[in-house]
Amino acid sequence: MKTMRKESGFTLIEMLIVLTIINVLLMLSIPKMDRLVEKKQTDYFIEQFKDDMLYAQQYAMTHKSSVIIVFYDQQPVYRITEESVFGRILLHRSYSDKLQIQPVTLQSPLIFLPNGNVNKSGTILVTYGKQTYKIVFLLGKGRFYVQKL
Repeated sequence: MKTMRKESGFTLIEMLIVLTIINVLLMLSIPKMDRLVEKKQTDYFIEQFKDDMLYAQQYAMTHKSSVIIVFYDQQPVYRITEESVFGRILLHRSYSDKLQIQPVTLQSPLIFLPNGNVNKSGTILVTYGKQTYKIVFLLGKGRFYVQKL
């Protein structure tokens, strides 16, 4: 008498159904990744910008010299120099061309004086996609803050 062995495993149809379900779930999550990438790039730029401004202020106070930050309209770049706009370059930072820096009340250049204060107060808007941040520079010890709009 022959005994039939039962084979264990998945059929081709079952595997195709599982792969289809996985593909549908992946397709639903891809649009959310774009928003996540946009948010992370903006957050990274804001953190980097804050660090650069604190560096400029610290450099001005420790070296007892003015530090100038120039924002360029035509290209996604800002530059930090010592003493004058054409002075020694301390930092040259480029950023994504999708990100826009718009001076609202703060005009370029921003100057940190040797005592750490800014020469004038003002506001800058940083926009990337649907996200907008307001960076406000206050008079007095070069304080500034970042606010998400």
